[in-house]
Amino acid sequence: MSMKIEFFPSPLMADCTNPKSVVGLLIEAASLIPTSQYLLGLVLFVLIFLYNFLEFHLFRDLFKGFRGDQVSLTFNPRSHIYEGVVSKCRILHGRYLATPWLSNPHFQTAFLNFFGRPPVFNYKRQVFQIPDGGTIALDWLMDSDIGRGAFGHDISEDDLAPIVVVIPGLTSDSSSAYIKHLVFKIAKRGWNVVVSNHRGLGGISLTSDCFYNAGWTEDVRRVINYLHQEHPKSPLFAVGTSIGANILVKYLGENREDTPIAGAASICSPWDLVVCDRFITRRLIQRFYDRALTIGLQGYAQIHQTVYSRLADWEGIKKSRSVRDFDNYATCLVGKFETVDTYYRHCSSASFVGNVAVPLLCISALDDPVCTKEAIPWDECRANRNIILATTRHGGHLGFFEGILGDRLWWVRAVDEFLGVLHSSPFMHGQKEDPCVCQHFSTESNIDKGPYLNMMDDGMVSAMCNEGTQIDKTEDASEDLLTRDEKTEITTVVVESEEQKIEENPSYTNEAIPYLKFEQRNQIVNDVKDITAPVKKRMKQLLKQNKTSMWFLMYIAVITTWPLVGPALLIFFKRKLKNSLPPAWPRR
Repeated sequence: MSMKIEFFPSPLMADCTNPKSVVGLLIEAASLIPTSQYLLGLVLFVLIFLYNFLEFHLFRDLFKGFRGDQVSLTFNPRSHIYEGVVSKCRILHGRYLATPWLSNPHFQTAFLNFFGRPPVFNYKRQVFQIPDGGTIALDWLMDSDIGRGAFGHDISEDDLAPIVVVIPGLTSDSSSAYIKHLVFKIAKRGWNVVVSNHRGLGGISLTSDCFYNAGWTEDVRRVINYLHQEHPKSPLFAVGTSIGANILVKYLGENREDTPIAGAASICSPWDLVVCDRFITRRLIQRFYDRALTIGLQGYAQIHQTVYSRLADWEGIKKSRSVRDFDNYATCLVGKFETVDTYYRHCSSASFVGNVAVPLLCISALDDPVCTKEAIPWDECRANRNIILATTRHGGHLGFFEGILGDRLWWVRAVDEFLGVLHSSPFMHGQKEDPCVCQHFSTESNIDKGPYLNMMDDGMVSAMCNEGTQIDKTEDASEDLLTRDEKTEITTVVVESEEQKIEENPSYTNEAIPYLKFEQRNQIVNDVKDITAPVKKRMKQLLKQNKTSMWFLMYIAVITTWPLVGPALLIFFKRKLKNSLPPAWPRR
């Protein structure tokens, strides 16, 4: 008996063979899902997108128990500044935890600029005149001014309280929230603080045809020298923020030892303007910052339209859509730079880091949305024993808000502690006058300009380029064993000593520098007896490393002296030849 089985396809299975029917079924199934579920999914997608796009780190902080991240310190292993100063700074060796409701760099940066919650106080203004006709507003805050609502007394000549010079960022002045946080914190320590506003800012009109830019150090140099002359007994410190930090580091690199600054701090410096220019146009979020900075620069130009319209391209300034456009139509024309990249390369402080001879604390956030971490000169900071680089995982640009209320800035507390410890230590910088080292730089091109020679007080001869970058620098072996102050003292003793004095009384050197080992004392005595030895040594090194420049200098020397030396040599050889010939030959 056989069984016959027949299959009767259902209408649903029959419709599946038709593509149009499949799409229809999917639409019908999707329509069965409540609209609220779609809205919930859309909200969830937007939140995830914004969480990653705005670089939130709230959940990461939550999973870590809101302990924050350890501050990363980069320094030279043989740095006396770290051993004697930074090692005692509790804040720099701690952790930084951002305010939970400001747990992304963009919220931190925006909140600082639009709110900031600055302390309330009044400045005392001093109008400072520049020899070129420019005017700078110096806004003072003394400890006696806090809490009074009125101005306290001026600084007396016998006042030994330190003075801190603050250099604001781009289009910022003494009224900016982060500047007020810093000024108030340092003034509470009992120090005197002065904000050196840029030209044309702080309510001061432009009184000359000179503008400030990202690398304009002449105004800072004149202000610092003026303060040092007016208050020679007060230690001078300096703090630069953003573009002001770039100007400060460039100034310290240009002046090297020849600066009255005892210590400094650089906060959120752009370091390399070329890299930052590429970074700020890379992503959509960065372009918002680029546009915001451009609007600020256009507002600055609008205030001084009469001067800008005469020296720059005013129509181009109004049409600018980026900082690069503004620099092309305004900064390059006023500063006489060939191109925008020429201006950026000339004014970047990264190339001056190796020349800084002042204890310098540099603070940067790795998530800075304006000054990228790619521009930080890590190796240069590590090679310089005077620099301590502190980086945090979060913080934004000049934000670093901390606490539940977000009423404090972490970097302000760190700078205040660093300067306080440095002031109480023996590692403050003392000005060392050396006209060969201090070079005041212009904005003209450095092409086809040869190097010049620089002779240090310790006998070291090195080739220097016009931008202040040292080409050849060799450290003595004894520098590893001595601090900067000890080396300066030894150098002074050796220079002021006379060879005859040491020969007559060998114990003179031993008594002058008793903390040196016996072998080191003998070495110093021998170096004094033959004072040309280090010079010859450095000249040989210079000749090996810079043969082209030395031959070029020798060629110039021969050419310039030939009009005098040539006739003398001709007369000399003519007489020599005449005396050597037989007596009958001249008659022929």
